[in-house]
Amino acid sequence: MWFNRQLSTTSLIDLCRALRYSLSGGMMLRDAFGLLAREGTPPLRRAAAGLNEDLKAGWSLHEAMDKQAHVFPPLFRALATVGEETGNLPEVMGELEKYYLAQQKLRRDFISDISWPLVQFFAAVLIIAGLILILGMIQLSSPSKGRTLDGKPIDPLGLGLLGADGAVTFLCWVAAALFAGFLVVRLITFVTGRYPRLQRYLFRVPVLGPCLRALAMNRLCIALRMMLDTRMSIVKAIRLAFTATDNAAFMAAAPQVEASIRRGNSISDSFTQTAIFPDSFRSAVAVAEESGRLPEMCAVQAENYNEQAQRRLSTLNKFASAFIWLLVAAFIITAIFRIFTTVYLKNLNNASDDGKPALTVPDSPLIPKPGP
Repeated sequence: MWFNRQLSTTSLIDLCRALRYSLSGGMMLRDAFGLLAREGTPPLRRAAAGLNEDLKAGWSLHEAMDKQAHVFPPLFRALATVGEETGNLPEVMGELEKYYLAQQKLRRDFISDISWPLVQFFAAVLIIAGLILILGMIQLSSPSKGRTLDGKPIDPLGLGLLGADGAVTFLCWVAAALFAGFLVVRLITFVTGRYPRLQRYLFRVPVLGPCLRALAMNRLCIALRMMLDTRMSIVKAIRLAFTATDNAAFMAAAPQVEASIRRGNSISDSFTQTAIFPDSFRSAVAVAEESGRLPEMCAVQAENYNEQAQRRLSTLNKFASAFIWLLVAAFIITAIFRIFTTVYLKNLNNASDDGKPALTVPDSPLIPKPGP
C-alpha cells in the first residue's frame, strides 16, 4: 500500500481547491475527478482515477471514498458525505480547504520552532560520538595516552563506550530512543482516537483538551449549518454531524442523542443529556431552537469555535516546541555534566588521593599570603 498511502495535507488542499472550482463552475462530480485523474499531481491522479471509475459505475461519493479509506482521512470523508447529502459540496470543499490550510501553517510553524533545537541535538550527538571515537583511536595508537591518572581509559560518558564500536553503539542507542518515542506518540494517538472514554479524559487536560473540543465543535457546527437548511431528517443530520467531528467521544454520544430525539425531545434537551457540549453552546441551541434560527446560530458558533481552535492550536504548538526544546537542553546538559564528572572531577579526586596538588594558583598581589 505504499503507493496508496493517505493523502498529504498539501494534496488534500489541492483536491479541495480543484473540486471547489470545478463544481462551482457547473462541472459534474465524475467529470471533475476525471480531470484530476488526468492533470492532477501523482497522488491525486491515483486517488481520483479510482473515484472516477466508481462514480461512473453508479457508486455514491461516500461509498467510493469508503473503498479508499486508507487514502482519504476520516474528517474529509465525513464532511464530503455531508456535502453530497445536502448538495453543498463546493461549500464543504471550501471549508475543508481553509481547515487544511490552517493545519499546514501550524505544522510549518511547529517545524520552524523546533528546527534549531533539533540542529543542536544532532550536533551534540555527533560531537559526543566523535569524542568517543577519537579517544578510542588515541588509546589504540598510543596506549599510554588517553588515560586517567590511575591508568584507566578515559570514558567521557562513564558508560564503557570507547572507539568506533562505542561510537556506533552510542548512535544506535540514540536512534533506538528516538524510534521508541515515535512509537509511543503513535500508540497514544491510535488508542485515544478509538476509545471515547480516553477522549473524554483528554478534554480535561489543560491546553490540549480545550483545543480538541474546539476543533470537534467547529466541525459539528459546520455540518449542522449545512444540513439544517435542507430537507434531511434531523436524526440523520445529527448522525452525520457527530461523524463529521472525527472525535471518538462525540461519535459515541450520537446514539444517545438520536434516541432522545426519536422520543420527541428537543435538540437542546437531547444535547443536555450528554456531558460533551459546553454550557454556552447548549444555551445558544435552546434559544435558536425556540426562535427557529438554528442554521444561523450554527454559522455563528462555527466561526466562533474556528477562532478558538486556531488560537488554542497555536498555543499548543508553542507548548510542544518548548517541550522539545527542554528535552534537547536536558540531553545536552546531562551529557556535559557526565563528561565533566567523568573526565575532570575523577582525575581531580585521583590526584588528591595520590598527594599531588589538584589545582595550583599563581601568586597574585591581590591575594594575601598566609602567615607563618
